[in-house]
Amino acid sequence: MCGLYRLVSPPEVVRERFGYVEEERFPPRPLIRPGEPVGIVRLEDDGARHFRLVLWGLAPHWMKEPPMGRRIINARAETVLERPAFRGAVRYRRCLVPADGFYEWTGPRGSKRAVLFTLPDARPFAMAGLWERWQAPDGGEIETMTIITVDANADVAPVHERMPALLRREHWQAWLDTREVPAQEAVRLLAPAPDGMLKGRSVGNPLKGAAREPRLL
Repeated sequence: MCGLYRLVSPPEVVRERFGYVEEERFPPRPLIRPGEPVGIVRLEDDGARHFRLVLWGLAPHWMKEPPMGRRIINARAETVLERPAFRGAVRYRRCLVPADGFYEWTGPRGSKRAVLFTLPDARPFAMAGLWERWQAPDGGEIETMTIITVDANADVAPVHERMPALLRREHWQAWLDTREVPAQEAVRLLAPAPDGMLKGRSVGNPLKGAAREPRLL
């Protein structure tokens, strides 16, 4: 699974790489956790890419109660076309999740340590994601997202059996374009990263002493 990632690249670097309209200014975030506000990039009705803040942890639109509790932080690529929680989103609400590192945990319970995986040059990459909009009876809305996972490649497999689906840059537009690229075709873009693409280093337990960010609800 992917339950912790980071984005510490300068905002102007992220904007240039992902090509969105907004000139967002955001601080470096070495620890991004479920339930926190996170940035996604999506295509909107004007045909342009936009940067939006949503909550990490998918709340399907058909939920009857407010999505305050445990939500879906990951979706398996193998089942996104079949599972009710993802079927609509993979057809109509696909997104990119900018990151420049993700963490996986290893070791026995009680003494687990994290391994941080990055590209060799630490540049930002795109994790495949899905987003949803939940509407309350009073008309209020909450937007949420989940990160899609695939089988681990040879770089990650010694630590964990799953990894985020990292999209090749030439596939970003196809993943985002839900009008022209049907879900069945888009899902074929989800695959383990090529072996040797990532480097990992042990970082101990980065959550020790880390303060949580406020939720945007």
